[in-house]
Amino acid sequence: MPDKARIIGKTIKYLRKQAQLTQSELADGIGTQAQISRIEKGEVIPLCTTLYEISAKLGIDVNFLYNQAYIPRVDYVKEVKYQIRKAIRDRNYEEVDRIIKAEEQNIAFKTSNNLQYIVWHKGVIEFYIRNNFEVSLNLLDAAFNIGKDEKKTPISLQDIEILNSKAIIYNEAKNYMESIETYHKALHYLKHLPEVIDKKVEIRLYYGIAKSLFKTGSYRESINFCKKGINLCIQEEILYVLGELNYEIAQNYQKLNQKDSAIKHYLNAKHLFQVGERLAFVEIVEEKIQELEE
Repeated sequence: MPDKARIIGKTIKYLRKQAQLTQSELADGIGTQAQISRIEKGEVIPLCTTLYEISAKLGIDVNFLYNQAYIPRVDYVKEVKYQIRKAIRDRNYEEVDRIIKAEEQNIAFKTSNNLQYIVWHKGVIEFYIRNNFEVSLNLLDAAFNIGKDEKKTPISLQDIEILNSKAIIYNEAKNYMESIETYHKALHYLKHLPEVIDKKVEIRLYYGIAKSLFKTGSYRESINFCKKGINLCIQEEILYVLGELNYEIAQNYQKLNQKDSAIKHYLNAKHLFQVGERLAFVEIVEEKIQELEE
């Protein structure tokens, strides 16, 4: 199996999955599903014309595919994306800014999906570093529209993550109704995805909309979304934001004067924060419990 064929095939498969296309959908108008399968397995190097048609359908420059045969970059891109998301989780927005400035001219980030990723996070840091609300939203909208055309390109999981970021920024700016509306839009798109590979995205949406609903006094509706998030965490055996979801639902129960339910979920949140060694959060929860027990 020639190395160049294997690298080109691996790259095409990666980009096809990023575009959420099946082999048959990619093959439509180009060749057969079997041909695409052989190309992705690295059994053959496609003809120049075929490679051009594939690259056009994936929204990339054909030279990018050729370059991959000599300078493999797929794993590198994954690592850069991981570092950006890690910095976002740590609220280290200056580090995100540094990474983006270093990588945005890299040819590996010129594909539709990867360019979208860069513009998306430029929008995020525009708000958190420069406190520029309007520019941030404009960049997030621009990111969402990358790769979209008159053919009604299907919404991807990354598109939904961009909407999640937009809803969070609306919440941070105290535009709670716009935040809730954006979350509902994201959940609608999520419902119509053929498959949700990363359940953490769905959990984040439930947690985010619950927070915005709480801010508007819609406590019962917020509780419903907290329950959805908690149930999904348990079903998928994911601890991700499970502590935060328990804290959020407890706040809602406290507002509704349902003391026992509030204490129960505050205790759950406290335990989860202790497991994660998040001592600052443990102290906040202990204050809430003490307030209810007085």
